[in-house]
Amino acid sequence: MSLNRARDALRHLFTGVGESQAEVDDTKEMAVIEPAGAGMSARGPVPSPHDLQVGIASDPGRIRDHNEDASLAWQFALAQLGKPPVPVGLFIVADGMGGHARGEQASALAIRTVAAHVIRTVSLPLLASDDGTAGSEPIHDILADSMRMAHEAIMHQLPEAGTTLTMALVLGEGAYIAHVGDSRAYQGERGHLKLLTQDHSVAARLLEMGHASPEEVASQRNILYRALGQGVQIEPDILYHDLRWGQYLLICCDGLWGKVSDAEIAAIIEQASTPDLACQELVKLANHNGGEDNISVVLAARGWPLPERTPAERPDATEGA
Repeated sequence: MSLNRARDALRHLFTGVGESQAEVDDTKEMAVIEPAGAGMSARGPVPSPHDLQVGIASDPGRIRDHNEDASLAWQFALAQLGKPPVPVGLFIVADGMGGHARGEQASALAIRTVAAHVIRTVSLPLLASDDGTAGSEPIHDILADSMRMAHEAIMHQLPEAGTTLTMALVLGEGAYIAHVGDSRAYQGERGHLKLLTQDHSVAARLLEMGHASPEEVASQRNILYRALGQGVQIEPDILYHDLRWGQYLLICCDGLWGKVSDAEIAAIIEQASTPDLACQELVKLANHNGGEDNISVVLAARGWPLPERTPAERPDATEGA
């Protein structure tokens, strides 16, 4: 587990805040004019090892008349004292359940509750502290607490509704994943895509136990045994994975992964000119393949275009588990 390593990187970044003016680096809104040929290779722009490039898209699909999903992509990077920027980002997808407006209200409430707690407890203390040590509560506890707060809020305000929620908190070269339901988080790089989360559905559980075939559980795929707002207590899955230069995180609801294969997802991401266009193309293909459900996707990449990586540079398949 690399919790201390992530904190050390952030502490190193924030040491000296107040001694000199911080420079906020927003790569999505600021263009730097360079001499002709700078930052270019024969294949196009050279990806920066410090970038966190983000795309987001959501669509009601071809059948539903409203969208019960909610999603969030929030990031900043701070560079100061001659040190390279360390990216910080929070990325969430929630798939609401409950019919009518209840599902969309539940997903929106969950994202607002979770994001407010994580930003208040993790990000703001980093900006307020001289040495980056404020807010020393373990990241795992913060994410789990935020999920429980969202669960309780839905139970109290929307007792007939529920929602999945999958989020990633990126701190430098690490990504903390919190997950409830059957939305998913993937980690990928050029030529490689890996599912990080486990679906909390009856179908996935039966398959895991070897009690049924994929064909036999197809009709039970949408029956969840764990979701925010459902049951007395909630225990989210909390994971840590490295997120190095050339790698990306994909968070999506079942409206995407249920209609687009892993191979198709990877191919679209690797061929897209920007993360935003990748997300739009993924939504378009899910609609083309039926679009029976709402479709939401968030993509966050460390460097874009995705660089080529040799097999020796790829992380081990069990890394971060």
